[in-house]
Amino acid sequence: MLRTGKEYLEALDDGRVVWVGDEKVDNVATHPKTRDYAKRIADFYDLHHRDDLRDVMTFVDDDGERRSMTWFRHTTKDELKQKRLYLETVIRELDGGAVPRTPDVNNYVLLTYKDDPVPWSEQSQGTGGRDLTVGIHEFWDLMVDGDLNAAPAFVDPQTDRSRESAQAESPALRIVETREDGIVVRGVKAIATGAAFADYIHIGVFFRPGITSEQVIFGAVRANTPGVTLVCRESTVKEGQYEEHPLAAKGDELDTTILFDDVFIPWNQVFHIGNPKHASLYPQRVFDWLHYQALVRQTIRAEVMVGLALLITEHVGTYQLPPVKARLAQLVGFHQTLRAHVLACEEDGFTTPGGLYKPSVLLFDFGRAYYLENVPRMVNELVDLAGRSSLIFPTEKQWNQPELRRWLEPLQTGPIGRPHDRLKISRVIRDLYLSDWGDRISVFENFNGTPLLAVRMLTMARAEMAPGGPLADLARKIAGIEPATPKDDAKTEYAGQAAYARQQDARAH
Repeated sequence: MLRTGKEYLEALDDGRVVWVGDEKVDNVATHPKTRDYAKRIADFYDLHHRDDLRDVMTFVDDDGERRSMTWFRHTTKDELKQKRLYLETVIRELDGGAVPRTPDVNNYVLLTYKDDPVPWSEQSQGTGGRDLTVGIHEFWDLMVDGDLNAAPAFVDPQTDRSRESAQAESPALRIVETREDGIVVRGVKAIATGAAFADYIHIGVFFRPGITSEQVIFGAVRANTPGVTLVCRESTVKEGQYEEHPLAAKGDELDTTILFDDVFIPWNQVFHIGNPKHASLYPQRVFDWLHYQALVRQTIRAEVMVGLALLITEHVGTYQLPPVKARLAQLVGFHQTLRAHVLACEEDGFTTPGGLYKPSVLLFDFGRAYYLENVPRMVNELVDLAGRSSLIFPTEKQWNQPELRRWLEPLQTGPIGRPHDRLKISRVIRDLYLSDWGDRISVFENFNGTPLLAVRMLTMARAEMAPGGPLADLARKIAGIEPATPKDDAKTEYAGQAAYARQQDARAH
């Protein structure tokens, strides 16, 4: 019911086919290129067994079983805040967002299926009339009972966007055979972060013009399923350099291209197939939960930036200078604005069709947009405030050489704190903002689900943002314009969207 880190690591030795860079990895739990990150996920599971975190990390379900808060289904505002405290605790315990895709994040996206499974089944095409809701409920129970980890794989290969027909011609994953016991798929999913460390691969798709019905697949397969090959990019981890690189040595979650060579998926692990229109309406709602967590994570990352800026300016003796305090205030304001978005989206939440309490999509999406717009400038402020301290400092071996130490120690000495502490602060700043490992995390935050432009476009594509939606009601009333009705010849975008999609966007009006 509550998986341990040891059980998780043992489960990874299951014969999955994994490549990292130029090397085939036999066991991701023990191989030097992957073991550090596997250990980080094991640490996640072990957090749930700490006595001091018991009430934050776990809950007792209706059957009296103690479960991970990963599986907590919040039905009220207070329960959502309880879930947020859990998400925050995981982020804080695992170095303030240095591990973006932990199991609680991956599995959060499964909530939309469990919350409202009927549209996924009813909107499917090519199932022979099968009720896919049965498999959706069974898969949720399987994940909960095993305390498992399903990594999303939704992104298709890039295509020639000047031609709509290019999508159909692409090597994107598609159904090549429909059988009585399931489907067979072949093709590629271009990006699946952390898939090499997951129990299951959660397959989905984002709508693109020209997508074919065979390419619309939502479901799950085990990572070791015959025909599945996980091809990871080159690792950026600083192997074994735990003191010199306190964050970058702790592992790299590895973005992965997944190859499916005639992979069988049983019907009870198929959530939806065959309907491009459904793919254009609903999947973004799956990732709403991930994006809410992303805003929580980004708020804590901003808190880390403020803390690092305060510590390094105190160490170098510039904290008391008025111009420096004014610049520090920008970092504080950045953090506080993100925190305001978190609190506001929870306050302005609504109840979904399945009874979950969901934070305001509009507020957490624009909170993420605010982060993406401003974080480069905030990073520049932090690095500039740190000055040479973020770039030029001795290695640990240099520090411990007596003939060098007498010269190096005065260079790290300020009005407050031990000289060696400044090295520790500098190393964290370097790892997060001046290394290939840190740059990869920055790119992940930018493209995690949706980059800035897509955030804005997808937000405006939601039902309540349409001219016929509720956000225009007051202006319509002031202007004396009658609301559009379904009987109108030209139905508004709001009225034309599927009701099940609208209900995942905002409270009913």
